[in-house]
Amino acid sequence: MGRWPGLILSVAALLSMLLHLGWIFNEQIYAWVTQKPFTESELKKVTQKLSAIEDATSSKPAGLAGVKPVENHVVYLQTGQKPQPIVLVPPKAQPKAKVKMVASAVSVAKASEPASAASAVVAKPVVAVASSVPEVASQVAQVIVDSQPESTLPPLKESPLMSEQSYPAQVEITYAYGIFPIRMSWKAEAGHYALKLRGALFSKSREFISNGEVGPEGVIPQRFADYRDGKMINEALFDWKAKQVTLNDGGSSKLEALKTGDQDIFSAAFQLALQGAKMKDFTFTIASGRKIYKDVPFEISGQASLHLGDRQIEAILLRGRFEDRTFDFWLAPQWHNMPVRMTLSLGSEGSFDIWANDIKINGEMVLEPPSSSRNANSNRMMRR
Repeated sequence: MGRWPGLILSVAALLSMLLHLGWIFNEQIYAWVTQKPFTESELKKVTQKLSAIEDATSSKPAGLAGVKPVENHVVYLQTGQKPQPIVLVPPKAQPKAKVKMVASAVSVAKASEPASAASAVVAKPVVAVASSVPEVASQVAQVIVDSQPESTLPPLKESPLMSEQSYPAQVEITYAYGIFPIRMSWKAEAGHYALKLRGALFSKSREFISNGEVGPEGVIPQRFADYRDGKMINEALFDWKAKQVTLNDGGSSKLEALKTGDQDIFSAAFQLALQGAKMKDFTFTIASGRKIYKDVPFEISGQASLHLGDRQIEAILLRGRFEDRTFDFWLAPQWHNMPVRMTLSLGSEGSFDIWANDIKINGEMVLEPPSSSRNANSNRMMRR
């Protein structure tokens, strides 16, 4: 009889713990039970192309993304009746003598009008006259520069999504690793980028970071680090002047050679996304904080339809092999070649397969999570 009270207390404690865990992980459990599995079709012949895109640090204002430089300048002078257009062709397109003739015509036109006409202001943006036409600059106070008729001018309104020709400055992706979320963030600003992937369970966490430069040559990593439970366990420091990378792992360090275009294990996906359409050679070295994978040859292995979030997405598979290791990056051309799935098999360094569950690009949600996940969130909020 003396054992029963203790046994009852043990069972009660176990049930209490199970209920507590169920409360904490109710969303994951619900999603696991109801969510459709991530699926892919068989690899097929590639029918899409990687998007040809530029880096996210272009000095061109976001509102002018995709706007071609003007080929003809149309200058309007206020005449009192209706504006008279005079076309100024850039010096490169026409001999200088013709530009001077146009400038003389402007002078004549001004002389035939009252003195106040030349200084009248038209309610349009003011643009300084090019220094290559000083005669016009001395005669005209304000001008209007147009590359096409006024009714067809592109709006100078910044869109939540950047041009198809430029790479997003900010991306947030939630990947699914089984039933657990892996958060990824990419930020590019003023020629620098910051990339982070993080997953957590209870008090345990794993985080990878990559920082460096981004520009016309694509992604140039400077530091890659692997953290476990907030403590750094290894890192790779890239010294591009010395053409070498330092691997710091568990208190030991070693140097390895570098060459232009080499990457870390996660910046590689973004280098392929950013430069893929331009690259003739898909071979480069990949570094982790523990090891160097020399001259990994990547190739376009096919195309598949992936069921991600609430949509079916066509993605191109770029596969790299190094001995028995594989690096698979699935890029979605419709979303600036975003890596919507990453499968790495790195032996002792770990292996995983993560799928995009939701994607936000420059603040706009382009991929919603599946409805079952949203229902789980709603149910949880209602219980609160």
